[in-house]
Amino acid sequence: MSYPSFHSFIKLLRSLLKRRQPLLFEESIFLADLCLAYGTIAGLGDRDKKTLFLAAHFKNLGAIYLEDHHLRQEYRDHREAIVQMEVLFNASAQLAKDAGLQEVADVLDEYHLRAIPHNHLARIFQVLNAWVSCRQRKGWRSSMSDKEALIILKQRAEMKWSDPKVVFHFIEHLCRYSSRPERRQACTVTGFEVPVEMPKVRDYSFDTLEDQFQEVETTG
Repeated sequence: MSYPSFHSFIKLLRSLLKRRQPLLFEESIFLADLCLAYGTIAGLGDRDKKTLFLAAHFKNLGAIYLEDHHLRQEYRDHREAIVQMEVLFNASAQLAKDAGLQEVADVLDEYHLRAIPHNHLARIFQVLNAWVSCRQRKGWRSSMSDKEALIILKQRAEMKWSDPKVVFHFIEHLCRYSSRPERRQACTVTGFEVPVEMPKVRDYSFDTLEDQFQEVETTG
């Protein structure tokens, strides 16, 4: 019996997410692409980038264990929201373990904590996930602006909820390679002023990734 290719495996995960909740599907795709882009900038090897890429898909897979009304992202009771999120976190990590992806599970075990993860990949994933979460629309709000999202990341670094080194490295490159005046202005306003440097080759453009994400939001 032949085994499915990695590409087919990813298509399966995306199909499951899309059928369960389109917003989760959109989030995982954007996060996965961002993991590859930033992973390249950060000098990660192929194995580590693949681990982050898979984590981006598995992080929402636990939603198959949640009731439909819990996926509307409109909680009146904060305690209920926390409980349901814990179910999602634990189930997603367990699914990765059951699939034999222990390195992915290690990332999923720590990224959602309000603390700097011990796992080096979880530290990166935590910051990228926070950025994507801010930039994606939720049931109770529209997507945050660049300025608002950058403030959230800065606060996480100051409170040691995320690794300050990862936060500032991510923001530096987010701003340095951006062609958007509003993004560079947001970086300046929030205390992350970085000299603009336009590389000759921009194969991994944060702007391009965000443009694709915004198109999904607009048509969604």
